[in-house]
Amino acid sequence: MKAEIVATGTELLLGETLNTSAHYLTGKLSSVGIEVDYHTTVGDNPERLEQVLRQAIGRTDLVVTTGGLGPTVDDLTKELVAKVLDLKLELDPLSLEQLKQFFARRKAPMPKNNEKQVYFPKGAKILPNPIGTAPGAIIEKNGKTVIILPGPPFEMRPMFDTYAWPELQRIIGPHTERMNERVLKVFGMGESAIEEVLGELMNLPDITMALLAKRAEMHIRLVARSTETTSREAGDSLDRAEKEIRRRLGDKVFGRDQETMIGIIGQRLIDKQLTIATAESCTGGLLGAALTQEPGSSVFYLGGVVSYSNSVKQGVLGVSEENLQKFGAVSEEVAKEMAEGARSKVGSDLAISTTGIAGPDGGSEQKPVGLVYIGLATPEGVHAKKFQFYGERESVRQLTVQAALNEVRQYISNSERRL
Repeated sequence: MKAEIVATGTELLLGETLNTSAHYLTGKLSSVGIEVDYHTTVGDNPERLEQVLRQAIGRTDLVVTTGGLGPTVDDLTKELVAKVLDLKLELDPLSLEQLKQFFARRKAPMPKNNEKQVYFPKGAKILPNPIGTAPGAIIEKNGKTVIILPGPPFEMRPMFDTYAWPELQRIIGPHTERMNERVLKVFGMGESAIEEVLGELMNLPDITMALLAKRAEMHIRLVARSTETTSREAGDSLDRAEKEIRRRLGDKVFGRDQETMIGIIGQRLIDKQLTIATAESCTGGLLGAALTQEPGSSVFYLGGVVSYSNSVKQGVLGVSEENLQKFGAVSEEVAKEMAEGARSKVGSDLAISTTGIAGPDGGSEQKPVGLVYIGLATPEGVHAKKFQFYGERESVRQLTVQAALNEVRQYISNSERRL
């Protein structure tokens, strides 16, 4: 089944509102094997919207619209869908009663123009909207399906998940080809390096593999197509591919699907009953923020120091003036002393430090922009590692955070292997 998502609203074209609905709907449709071939955005103009709808209905099996269901004169999605499909609009008494109750609960009179929201193309299946005033609808005609949804994501998502999704499952049936997806997450390797290591795995006959570059990590997206009756075979194919990828990439693969670096680290710290502290310079508190974004982080994260200036590095963390003068703030020696100082001051089992040149200024031939040192203090001692990152300032900072978290992950993994 081929699909197109049509988003209406001049505010989308002006850049005032981000179209997150298209991203959400594409993911949902793709998960059941529906290929979204087009995203179309059109303003609140009846002639252009009619043209877009005719084109979309003519070239795809499923059209999902968002927006244009309000009570004002420029909200015309239902009216134009009915026109394109040559259907009359009919008032739905149940939707009208629910709309009246909506305003009654708010002790407000219902404006007359809201009544246009409860007229639907003849034969449409109504999708209730318990949050707002705009119900949606599903219309099927001549082998085509149109799903009409409200524009605001906080109304669109629950309507789609609760009411449209079950109907869509019925429409596509059990024998429709579906996509079984798995995402492996990699840190410390670029796209070309991963492709070179994976080699012939990139062209497996039963698996589609794609490399997706994120700001601070790489994703390997695996897709195996199946019907409801062959889903087990597809799962087996994904398992074999994942096993071989992990064998080739080793601990560069840190997670899968919804797993995150900090989520994995947080759980391992809790399991090992380890605590951690931070000492940050170039990341300016981002590392501490990352460690505390997970619920329950107070179990393992004790606190940190943002030591942006040399005086704080010295006065709070105990970094020696000699090392600052001899090696500079961005150095292995200072990174180690920062980590040691944080572990000592806070009283944690582990401490991680960051010092570097995030840019865009401040670099030199000896110490270019993107040079970062990350220190890790543990009960076994302290070490620091040198990194050279590239990109704009925020990329360098985010890569530093991810690299620091990865150092903690690898330390715990190596500790487990030693046992």
